[in-house]
Amino acid sequence: MRGRLLALAAFVTYNGWLAWGLTGDPHALAGYLSELAAQDQPYQWFFRLADTLAAVVFTWIAILGRDGWRPWLGHRAPQVAGALVVAAAGTVLDAVFNLPCAQSRDAACIEAGFAVRVHEAASVLVSLAFLAGMVLTAVGLAQRIGWTRGPLIWAALTAVVAVLMLTSILAEHVAPGTQGFVQAIYVLVCSAWVARLALRLPGGKDG
Repeated sequence: MRGRLLALAAFVTYNGWLAWGLTGDPHALAGYLSELAAQDQPYQWFFRLADTLAAVVFTWIAILGRDGWRPWLGHRAPQVAGALVVAAAGTVLDAVFNLPCAQSRDAACIEAGFAVRVHEAASVLVSLAFLAGMVLTAVGLAQRIGWTRGPLIWAALTAVVAVLMLTSILAEHVAPGTQGFVQAIYVLVCSAWVARLALRLPGGKDG
């Protein structure tokens, strides 16, 4: 039961962007999702709070999983937990050092300064941590049971996330206005990975 509750909490809190309608802007997802939490946006506190709560849940899952995942991932369990903690830390930094304005919806917006640099660095850190965690999950499984169906699915998921990360970056320049939608899919996949980790905690759903 605990694993299921944490899985649900991780998925719900990290997908706070689903409440984008609070902004009252039908084009709110045209820019990066972090723009929902920009200082000049209505309800920015809601999206920042959701990210902060997600970081707390991620950390909780990582603490329990450090040893709890050993039967599943072997000696890679603490490494996966570490990657999840790094993702949580970066998520908190994203929420604390939020953007000053939503550039995609404000032509006069100039994103510059210390807070923006920290925010951008934190976003990269989160993405790399998710990617590393997924790689370690696939490798940990493969080291235990070989490159069978399970590890291959995790490896494929890792590749999907890598492609989505790259696409969201390029979309801003190649197809402006689509990066938010691409990033939304990326966030859904990453939160599904965290939820799956929660389900693999002792007392969670087996499989």
